[in-house]
Amino acid sequence: MTNEQLTRSLRSIGMACFVEYFPRFSDLNISNEHLIQILMREQKYKESGCRTRVSQSRRIIANGRAKDALLIVASSDRVSSDVSAAAGKLAHSLQR
Repeated sequence: MTNEQLTRSLRSIGMACFVEYFPRFSDLNISNEHLIQILMREQKYKESGCRTRVSQSRRIIANGRAKDALLIVASSDRVSSDVSAAAGKLAHSLQR
């Protein structure tokens, strides 16, 4: 996954969504379908948007780019300071 693909994926997911749901996206014991239902219920996103968010998030993680994605969010001026701080904490908790 190139840096450009990573950035595009983050835009598709939404940076705040990626951070908020990162622990769930990372948990392979939670099925894609269950995650889709969670996002639809909690965020009121449409099903197609939830499918995109789940698949792109898991793609980032599967390609070993989770820490890079979190660091992008942590340094972004497009998210709140709370989201930025949470992304930084998550990034530093991950092993390379």
